[in-house]
Amino acid sequence: MIYNDLEEFWAEFLGKSFASDGGGVEKIFRGVTDKDHDLVPSIGRGTELGTSGDISTLEHYLMEEFKRLSLPELTLPPRSEFEWLFLAQHYGVPTRLLDWSSNPLVALFFAVEKEDEVDGAVYMVKHAVSDQYELFDYQTADYTKETRKEPFSVFAIQPRQGTVVFVRPKYTDRRYQNQKSIFSCSEDPFKALEIDGLKKLEFSGRLKPDLRSRLRTLGIATSFIYPGLAGVASEAKCFHYDPVVSERTKIVTVSVDLKL
Repeated sequence: MIYNDLEEFWAEFLGKSFASDGGGVEKIFRGVTDKDHDLVPSIGRGTELGTSGDISTLEHYLMEEFKRLSLPELTLPPRSEFEWLFLAQHYGVPTRLLDWSSNPLVALFFAVEKEDEVDGAVYMVKHAVSDQYELFDYQTADYTKETRKEPFSVFAIQPRQGTVVFVRPKYTDRRYQNQKSIFSCSEDPFKALEIDGLKKLEFSGRLKPDLRSRLRTLGIATSFIYPGLAGVASEAKCFHYDPVVSERTKIVTVSVDLKL
């Protein structure tokens, strides 16, 4: 079902997002600007044929180049491979991670951020999230060799461990903090993510401008999601320039010559 009415979608979104589910693992959210986009990590989109189904070499080249070029810009370099992946993902490098958030309003922002001509969607699911990402090998989505030496490693701590794990970065960056970032990390980045209990709310692209305005009233706008001058500039453009270009808004300038 695609929601075409703003108030109907808003009520359903808030109701499902904030409903009490009796405790347990936390609820997490992901917004997509195009409802037809599968839950496939960016590095797995359109690369399976060109890599003969083995992403490892491409992934290695991408990450090594990112590390080499970014080190001069960093005051505190990442301390683990997972932390390098978090950083690369935030700055647009294709990785095997997918962005999620513990804040449903942030997820909705990403669903309405652009492409008003395309219907969007918000995913939500209750799932275990690990803060101790150092326990996992990002390429296997399972315990590292070192972790396997520990007695507790006989038990999996996530339901689909070995296929996908959900991890939370340390909030050392304002982006992580504001976006309440969580990442899923897949063992097979070519395969769309499948999670038990996953829900999806779809809505018409025509609702995106009104939803952006509503989110901005609640403090969720580009300058919050992307702290810094780039985010501020993007927000100013989004709410003043873009509506004129798309003909959603027409500005009439009236000049009055008062002679007293």
